Amino acid sequence: MFKTLRFALTLLLSAFMAMNAHADWPNKIIRFVVPTPAGSSVDIVARLVADKLGPMLGQSVIVDNKPGAGGVIGVAAVVNAHDGHTFLLGYNGPLTVAPSLAPKPPYDPARDLTPIILAVTQPNVLAVRADLKVNSVKELIALAKSKPGTLDYASVGVGSLSNLSMELLKMRSSTFMTHIPYNGGPAASLALSKGEVHLLFAALSNIQPLLKTGKIKLLAVSNAKRSVALPDVPTLAESGLPGFDATTWNGFLAPANTPVDVVQRLNKAIGQILAMPDVQQRLLVAGAETAGGSAEQFAALLKRETAAWASVIERSGIKLD
Repeated sequence: MFKTLRFALTLLLSAFMAMNAHADWPNKIIRFVVPTPAGSSVDIVARLVADKLGPMLGQSVIVDNKPGAGGVIGVAAVVNAHDGHTFLLGYNGPLTVAPSLAPKPPYDPARDLTPIILAVTQPNVLAVRADLKVNSVKELIALAKSKPGTLDYASVGVGSLSNLSMELLKMRSSTFMTHIPYNGGPAASLALSKGEVHLLFAALSNIQPLLKTGKIKLLAVSNAKRSVALPDVPTLAESGLPGFDATTWNGFLAPANTPVDVVQRLNKAIGQILAMPDVQQRLLVAGAETAGGSAEQFAALLKRETAAWASVIERSGIKLD
């Protein structure tokens, strides 16, 4: 009996010590790693949340930009952080695409990261040159089928969501179009407006500055539902491709060893920030819509999307050099 009692007391003491180890969290500066450059759409979201979160937690929150390797460098930095105060604002590419695309990814998102909350979604729009004689997805597919291989599509890079979304469209519509990758969204969008390519999938934030030029037109959004920012633009699902969903998103994650109560506290605080009208308005102007929800919902999205893009990558044969 004495041994049993001692074991029970040991367990209680261990639990008490574990709770107290982070009871005073946060006790130093919180760092949000953003795997994209300063000024990017992901960076904008991170800084908006950081500005609001600091006063709520009584601690400074800084944004640390670590771009490179399609976001892999920034994600790896968070995976290898063990200070309890470093977190990630990630996006599709390095989290749900890289595991199937990178030859030897330096991390496993499902094993090495803990989802906190889905922050925002952004319309991924299908845009075409203004002089292309199509005004709907059905007309685009008909043209592509009548002239296989003659339509060129731009992307923001090999293996990007821009690239994968078009490959998914090609699979679903049984069409063939030639891929021309560019270095980032602005370059790809500019190429479309200059007539160097025929069409492009890109995040709305990359396309927005060109919409008023009259050199491009939007055919659809790839989200499962219509965008608040583009209520008159139909979804691809509405345009003859049911179930089509290729949404650009940003979400907060923590290293896998982060205590559950810290994750829950961040989920609650960031969720409150995302519900603030001024935050929602500023993000909508930037082309993003606030999301929110539980950590479990975000985890389910990551699992579902990782499997979906793995299938597209395998069937399309996309490979990184």
